[in-house]
Amino acid sequence: MRKILLMLAAVLFLSNVSVAALTTYELVGSVDNANHEAVVSAVKKALSGEFKIITSYNPGNLKDLTVLVVEDKTYFDAIAKAGRYAYFAAPLRVGIQKNNVMFVNPVYVVDAFAKGKSKLESIAEKTKSKLEIALLKVAGIKAEKKDFGYSTDPDEIGNWQMMGQSIYTIYEVGHKYGSVDKALAVLNDALSAKKNGWSKVYQIKIGDAAVVGVSNAKYEKEAFEIGGYDHLCAFPIELVVYDDGKIKALPEMYRMSLYFMDAGMAAFSAHMAMPGEIDESLKSLLK
Repeated sequence: MRKILLMLAAVLFLSNVSVAALTTYELVGSVDNANHEAVVSAVKKALSGEFKIITSYNPGNLKDLTVLVVEDKTYFDAIAKAGRYAYFAAPLRVGIQKNNVMFVNPVYVVDAFAKGKSKLESIAEKTKSKLEIALLKVAGIKAEKKDFGYSTDPDEIGNWQMMGQSIYTIYEVGHKYGSVDKALAVLNDALSAKKNGWSKVYQIKIGDAAVVGVSNAKYEKEAFEIGGYDHLCAFPIELVVYDDGKIKALPEMYRMSLYFMDAGMAAFSAHMAMPGEIDESLKSLLK
C-alpha cells in the first residue's frame, strides 16, 4: 500500500508541474429554475440537430444524474480507422448533474487512446466544438464554460501509466469467440442476467468492432466518493469487442486515473481496493 501511495503522489506532483493543455471535462453551463427531467429533455432536443442520441441512463441509479451517450458519424468513422485502442475513445458522453450540463472532452480521450493519429485528433477538436455549440442552445442555459478534471500536457496523457497499467495492458473478458456477433450474444446474456451486478447501457457497432457500455451502480457510487458527482461522464465503463470475437477492457486503475486523477491522493487512498475489484468482477463476467 505504501508503495502505491508513493507512486500516486509522484504522478500528482507531475500533474502540478506540467503545462495544462488538455482537461478531462467541460462544464458548458447551468439551467436556472428547472427540474432535472426538464433539463435532460432540453439537452436531448439541443443535441438532436447535430448528434444521434444512442441512450441515456442514471449512473449509480441516482435520479438527478443523467448521462447521454451520443453519436457523431464522422467521429465514429475516424475512430474505426485509427487502430485497435481508439475504440476506447468512441463513447461521446454528455452529463447532466441536477441542472448543470457538461461533457467528456473528446480531444482528451483521443490523445489518451489514439495519440499521433492526426486526422482523428483534428476530428475530435471539431467534435468538441460541435458539442459546445449544440449545448449552448439548450433552452434556458446560462453559459458558464469551465474546463475541469485532470489538466495535463498532451505529451503526458498519451503515454500515461498508472501502477504499471496503461492502454497497452488491456485485458480479456471471457475468451476468443470467433466473431463480433458471437461475442456480443454471450456478453448480452450475462448482462441481461445482471451477473456480478453488471448491466448493458449501450451497444455501438463501429467498423468491424463493437463498443458496449456496462454499468454497475455499486462501483459508480463508490467512484463518486472519490471524484464527486460532477465526474458522472466517466461512466459507463466501455468494453470493446474486436472482429475476432475477443472482448477487451481497460485495467481499471489506469481508467480511473484518466477520469478521476484530479481528486487527489487522499481520495484515491481510501478506495484503493476498488479498481482491482472491478477488474476481477469483469474478468469473471463470462465464466
